[in-house]
Amino acid sequence: MQDVHRRRVLWRGTNTVVLTVAVLALLVLANVFAGRFSWRYDATANKLYTLSDSTRQVLAGLDRDVTIYGFIQENTPEGQSLSKLLNEYELASPRVQVELVDPERQPALARRYEVDMVNSIVVRVDDDFRKIDPLSLFGYAPEGGVELRGEQAITRALLELTGRGGKKVYFLTGHGEGTPGRELNVLQDLLEGEALKVETLNLIQSGKVPEDAAVIAIAGPTRDLVERERQLLEEYARKGGRLLILYGPQPPGQELPQLEQLLAFLGVEAQHDVVVDPQRAFLGQDPLSPVPVLEAHEIVNPLAERQLELVLPGSRSLKIRDEQQFSATALLRTSDEAWGETDLGTERVSRGDDDLPGPLTLAVAVTGSGGAAGGEEDGSQGAGEDAGTQGNGDGTSDEGDGNGAGGTRPAAVIVGSAAFVGNDYLQRIPGNADFVVNAVNWLLGDADRLTIRPKVQNTEPILLTPGAVAAVFYGLVLGLPVLTALAGVGIWWRRRHL
Repeated sequence: MQDVHRRRVLWRGTNTVVLTVAVLALLVLANVFAGRFSWRYDATANKLYTLSDSTRQVLAGLDRDVTIYGFIQENTPEGQSLSKLLNEYELASPRVQVELVDPERQPALARRYEVDMVNSIVVRVDDDFRKIDPLSLFGYAPEGGVELRGEQAITRALLELTGRGGKKVYFLTGHGEGTPGRELNVLQDLLEGEALKVETLNLIQSGKVPEDAAVIAIAGPTRDLVERERQLLEEYARKGGRLLILYGPQPPGQELPQLEQLLAFLGVEAQHDVVVDPQRAFLGQDPLSPVPVLEAHEIVNPLAERQLELVLPGSRSLKIRDEQQFSATALLRTSDEAWGETDLGTERVSRGDDDLPGPLTLAVAVTGSGGAAGGEEDGSQGAGEDAGTQGNGDGTSDEGDGNGAGGTRPAAVIVGSAAFVGNDYLQRIPGNADFVVNAVNWLLGDADRLTIRPKVQNTEPILLTPGAVAAVFYGLVLGLPVLTALAGVGIWWRRRHL
């Protein structure tokens, strides 16, 4: 009996040792695997700590080492959010090194980078750096909650420091257009989030197009251009410049012939109508705010893939003309049941014999011939004093955007609505924001970059139904303890009879 008992004890001891060694080996392997292959899951509702595809593209293209200093107060919610975000940047690229700094313990480093507030970020590449203060990292969302803008600000700093940002988008003023900082402040934030600089341009005062104009936007003019302005813009487009024109319906009898002549120069005719589309009405109730059908193009393909819809309130239709110098392609159109209401003075909208039948084109992308058209006239490939450069913001042609000889290049995006980029629509309709930013990036030759939208961190209450309350009570309060007790009794009973 003693031999049997001894063998049983030895067998149990051996099993315990083997099991302990196996568990330790698994832990070591798990740590090695975790060190080499970092896998994490972002369980937040808005994916607060997941980098966008745009940021990952920027990080994948880094050719220099980047150091990001986080002057963070870790015992604050803001500091914890920034720490997690910076960790994602470091894991996403071997070129990125993150250093968390306590400004109270390292005041010399804080002074070196001019940091005077906690929860600030400094992005350094070589000897140059950008400081990002908390006001640029956090804000209040219109719908409530805290808006996290850290990824937007950090990626913009990376683009600027590596020479891939800083291109300027000028918004034309002097004709009742929407302007950044007021009617278009949300659009300004979106473009600046793409590492673009937004400024205004009054051609009547300046008398010339700035040489660093990457894109010139005309957003909803209510008064016409003067002839000299039109000539400057035509020269700018002819020599490689890019235009974004948002031109909605005008009141009866109010036409803008100089602007429409500029559109005709680009191969597009603005119809004098208001688009009505009962089949694709916004929320099924507003036929004057059509939800357009997406055509196939680099600008709208990402929206189709993500199943995003646009709303174009107050639209006019566009007609594509045959032009040798420029070629236009439809981006958005109405349904077949839509029509263009030509009686702009009527209060009741109804289809008449004089109205334009659908489907109607609502937005077009215009391309020009490769190189700077018209360069033979003055012997220059770029525009001179009157028209700026080729429109890429740094005086050089964009690689891979079709500017080479014999190819095509982006020249303009024209939309028959200006109201769709208003602050309210860009905040409420994600497709509107992505469309306009994709259009600008296509004009710049960066069609693959999409907007990095701020993420909202909010707390939503958990609303439990009576059935859910009963399930929680019987499942957790009663069920789980009973199951634990039964499992204990079962183990005791099994050991008792070994």
